[in-house]
Amino acid sequence: MNYKIQKLDSFRLLSIYGYEAIGSGHNMHALIELDITDIRQRLRLQRKAGHSVSFFGFILFSIAKTIDEHKELNHIRRGKKLYYFDEIDIDIPIELELNGVLTPRKYIVKNAAKKTSIEISQEIEQAKKSWKDNGNAGEDDKWAQWWIKFSMICPKWLFKLIAKQFSRNPFLLKKGFGTTYVSSVGGFSNVSGFIVPFFAGQYRPLAFAIGNTTKKPGIVGSEIKIRDYLSMTVTINHDLVDGAPAARFINRLKQRIEGNIE
Repeated sequence: MNYKIQKLDSFRLLSIYGYEAIGSGHNMHALIELDITDIRQRLRLQRKAGHSVSFFGFILFSIAKTIDEHKELNHIRRGKKLYYFDEIDIDIPIELELNGVLTPRKYIVKNAAKKTSIEISQEIEQAKKSWKDNGNAGEDDKWAQWWIKFSMICPKWLFKLIAKQFSRNPFLLKKGFGTTYVSSVGGFSNVSGFIVPFFAGQYRPLAFAIGNTTKKPGIVGSEIKIRDYLSMTVTINHDLVDGAPAARFINRLKQRIEGNIE
């Protein structure tokens, strides 16, 4: 019988301890398909014109702008109180490669609703460059790396106790994890379908998972044409958000992305 034993890496251990400490809420999942044919064409034209803009940057921009129009969804819970924030801070993972090794890194796009899709795209690229040059993707990544190192030497019970205390402070949560979370896996798979994000749902109302793009028939006017569709999952914490405002938010997000709205 052949087998091997491999120690959990520090990043994975931090995730396990953190999720166990914070727990999850009662979540609803909206699996939506978005016609992105027009926006992809516009982004290609912008890149040809010399603008550094990515599709992911546009999606983050659209999410931030839609939340900004529905500020009741931009809050963090503490006990029986909700703390509403003006800034939309988006927590995203960035997978970076150094010396042939892929490493997940943490980054927060702060006050994203006040930035353009080009500015968000450039900010993410700058974070990747910072990682290659300095070994970190920014201040948020430095903070995350400290927690990763701490999780390796700290007893599990003590780490969970500290994490629970940390999670009860809305201002620390916002600083460390933003007000919403967006993960994108579409660039790493060619399998169509939906990804359901797991997030600590007791304290924040929304999380997003961006899936892959597929071609399929769609109705344009009175004609059937082949279009590009993006799969997206919007996870809503039902403890904090009712169905009606969640539906209005998703409808508006769909309008923004499919309508190519800046």
